[in-house]
Amino acid sequence: MRIIAVLFALLPSLAFADDITPDSFANRLKADALKLTVNSMLVQSNTLYIQGTPTGDPIPIAARIAYTIENNSGMPLSLAVKRRGISAGPCSEVESGSGLELFDDALAIQLQRNKSYRDRVMRFVPDKARVSGTIVMENSSCKPSDVSGMTTVPVTITVMVANENSFLAIPLQTDARLTVRGN
Repeated sequence: MRIIAVLFALLPSLAFADDITPDSFANRLKADALKLTVNSMLVQSNTLYIQGTPTGDPIPIAARIAYTIENNSGMPLSLAVKRRGISAGPCSEVESGSGLELFDDALAIQLQRNKSYRDRVMRFVPDKARVSGTIVMENSSCKPSDVSGMTTVPVTITVMVANENSFLAIPLQTDARLTVRGN
């Protein structure tokens, strides 16, 4: 009876032994496995004109980040973006996105735990392939005055990466050329 109890006690550690081996998913992804390129970041505002006369303060328009992620991992991956894992200089509140699905923290946990859900909603990206998209920041959290005087900003996009039964969140970082229109 004790032998059976010992076997059941060791069973969970055996099931997760792959997580610490040199061949584990985390160890197979090298530092340059995913490459983030930000093509542009546009922050702008418009002034409302009535009969040619400016009225009121400039109205911010949602800032946009155009990005490309290249898979150089040597294996096909499924990708999604963590909404709270995005920042561009002082801007961090995200309204929407395209290219890769955006997930809040609660849904990110569901992605990690539920493989069938993950297979349906994450974007499949073969090795050496690219995926491009746009992230739209909330217009009140990223105004031209927030980035005045800057020509580049550091951009971080946290990508949720899956391969078969393995799942990781990886922050990708780069500098982006900044275009500011308005005041």
